[in-house]
Amino acid sequence: MLGRLLYNRLQGIVSYGPLKGFRLNEQQVWGQGDIGPKLLGLYEQEVLERIAARGRKWDCVINLGAGDGYYGVGLVKSGLAARSICFEQKDEGQAAIKHAADTNGVADRVSILGRADADFLNHPALQGVDLSRTLIIIDIEGGEFSLLTDDLLRRLKDAELIIELHGRFIATNPNPEAAFLQRLAQHFRCDVFSMGQRDPSSMTELAVLGDSDRWLLCSEGRPFLMRWVHCHPISKQVASHG
Repeated sequence: MLGRLLYNRLQGIVSYGPLKGFRLNEQQVWGQGDIGPKLLGLYEQEVLERIAARGRKWDCVINLGAGDGYYGVGLVKSGLAARSICFEQKDEGQAAIKHAADTNGVADRVSILGRADADFLNHPALQGVDLSRTLIIIDIEGGEFSLLTDDLLRRLKDAELIIELHGRFIATNPNPEAAFLQRLAQHFRCDVFSMGQRDPSSMTELAVLGDSDRWLLCSEGRPFLMRWVHCHPISKQVASHG
């Protein structure tokens, strides 16, 4: 209800943060309850801040598990990426990405593909992509542990990756996350980070709401404190030090 109220008030346009100006689909395929935090630039704020802090325009963003196109379309619309390639296995998700790209006037710079597998780099749409100028965002609900084989990680070593970690969602012992991070560390400098603070106090649109409603609009409804890993290519660091 709060998300719908805010959507109408802001006409569906993200009003804060790096994706300011990006128009969201009114109906979200993945997480209708997230529309409020997205409009306020609070959704996965730590991820967005890291992308924006790089101070560069990416030639390409490859988004595995693109959902509604929050990153795949939003980063292109905002000017943080020249184009994007979105992998999304659900038909309704692919349709949502297309609608968002059309609505935001960037359809000619957003490619929409199906499910990504371990040889996704061989897809014709990725031929000619310079991985050293590419950001890869991966959110595939635990599939990261099996998809990102050692061979694929070697092929991705020149790219920058941000991966959402879902170890807590998988009931296995031992948890696959620690071993996964060790494998990543063979090819990247890895920085694990988690969800931090939110501050709605300066958002004038929320001034008329009570305390509980303001804080509900900051919530992403996650069952755990979410974590991501930001992977920086070791190869670039070696080159920069001669």
